[in-house]
Formats: sequence, C-alpha cells, structure tokens
Amino acid sequence: MLIPMDLCCRAKFNPEIIQTKVEGRKVIVEAKQEERQPDDDYNIQELRKSYALPEHAYPNHLASYVTPNKILVIEVPIHNPEVERRVAQAKNENQNLNFQPQIVDKGDNKKQLEMSIEMKNCKPEEIKVSTKNNELIIKGERRHKDDNSCERSFYFKPTTLPPGTQVEQLQSHLTDDGQLKIEAPYVEQQQEATKSGEPKEATTKLVEEQKK
Repeated sequence: MLIPMDLCCRAKFNPEIIQTKVEGRKVIVEAKQEERQPDDDYNIQELRKSYALPEHAYPNHLASYVTPNKILVIEVPIHNPEVERRVAQAKNENQNLNFQPQIVDKGDNKKQLEMSIEMKNCKPEEIKVSTKNNELIIKGERRHKDDNSCERSFYFKPTTLPPGTQVEQLQSHLTDDGQLKIEAPYVEQQQEATKSGEPKEATTKLVEEQKK
C-alpha cells in the first residue's frame, strides 16, 4: 500500500522521525518534531494518521520507507487463501504431469498402452492432446477471472511413447472425476516387424509373377 506524504511535507517533517505501527487492523503513522529558536521559543508539530489494513494482510511483517519524492511506502504481505489454493493446485497438477505409459494385457494376444493424469477443474476444451512421431504432447490453458483479478495457468508436457504404440489410433478423454485418460493399441516390436514383413513378401511374389 502507498501513502502520500503531503501533510508531512507541508509540515517539514524529517523522514527519520516518522514512525509506523499497527493497532488492531490499522496502520498508524506518527511524527513529532520540535524546533527551538535562539530566544528559547519553540514550535512543536505532530502528525497522526491511521489507515485500514487490507483483508488477509500480515501486520507482523510490516515494513515502511520514504522515497526521494516524499512518498511513504508501507509494505504488508497479503495472504489470499483462494489465490494460494489455486497456485497450490496448479503446482500439484504440474507434478502429476510426470507420468509414465503402462502396457496392459487385454487378452487374446492384445495389448494396450494406458496413461492417466489428474487434471481436475479443467474443461475438455482447455486440454489438447497431440502426437508427433512417437512423442505425446499435452497442452492445457485455464483461465480464472473475477471482479478483482484475472489469472491464467498453462500446462505443457511432452513424453516419448514406447515403440509399438499405434499413435494413429490414440484416443483421450476426460473423466467426471478429472482424470485425463489416454489409450492406444500396442504391438510388441517383434510382432510389428512380422506384420510389416508380410506385405513386403506379398509384393515380392507379385513382382515375380509379373516377370513370368
């Protein structure tokens, strides 16, 4: 919070004698200055101003100083439970982004890659899942706006999918409890090599028949 020192300037208060203290939920600014004349006359000037502390302020950590342009600056840390809750939640979600793919046996010689990540309070339209070669990329952007502030949270997590992941069949969806589920068929490399070899053999036979 910034407090202009117009009254202090007009009264010619020395910044070194200005004191700040906390009484209840108010900041009190006080100054007392005495000027004595050679003939024993003297002049005493006093100042007392009070300012209400913002809600959720930490008065025990108050600090103040005077700038060169005669502005008294009072700094008080402010604890906003709602903002801190959202920051902690965003931090927790970023930590949850450190996930690894799991290969699950689905029976009938079929396997599936499965991944799950907690992204509570995110809407489906705020999440984008994409693949590039064998890399999975998760992006997210969440906005929160009220009468006093506007906040934006960003998420970005790339991870390499294991060889054999059928990325062209990868699917993702957000569950009701805030879990982002990612699934894709998985073929072991040996099986994939066998499958990829079959068309080549067929092509070779076709070429030989054409030569005959």
